[in-house]
Amino acid sequence: MRVGVVDYTVGNIGSVINALKRAGAEPLVIKNPEETSSVDVLVLPGVGTYEVAYKMAHAFRDSILQKPTLAICLGMQLLFESSEEGGGRGLAIFRGSVKRIEARKIPHIGWSYTKVVRPQPFVESGYYYYMHSYGVLWDENDESHVAYVELGRRYVAAVLYKGILGLQFHPERSGRGGIELIRRFLKEMARR
Repeated sequence: MRVGVVDYTVGNIGSVINALKRAGAEPLVIKNPEETSSVDVLVLPGVGTYEVAYKMAHAFRDSILQKPTLAICLGMQLLFESSEEGGGRGLAIFRGSVKRIEARKIPHIGWSYTKVVRPQPFVESGYYYYMHSYGVLWDENDESHVAYVELGRRYVAAVLYKGILGLQFHPERSGRGGIELIRRFLKEMARR
């Protein structure tokens, strides 16, 4: 399966590319929407700054709505309506706003327990690796919110809408469990 990794040009995407290879994918770095015609799945990586990443991702909005997409950390945050980071608009695929997290330690870095609330085939409850200062408050009434992380307040850990899976944590840094999550996502998307 050919997976297009969107390069925002402001961060290292090497760990995402390596994780995709370990999950059995053929990753390709893409920098413009025209290149999406040659891939089966898109990945919005979790590296960079919101303002720069938004400008790049905005050009890919139609492709994100048409192709299965895995959005990681910053990539997931881009899918919401707005963000306090960089004062930017979001792609508005999911409702809500990204705000600075309220936690004992900011940025929130390290392994944290992630609780899955809504059944789906990708994310399982367990420990995943996080690295973020911004997040979306958990809304138990929002059906797209499928998992949360407890940081004093509950924050969205995973969102899902059709073929778009957003993860606040980094599956590429979450060991075997993260690679298996990516593998399950790719396998399910190959069936569609």
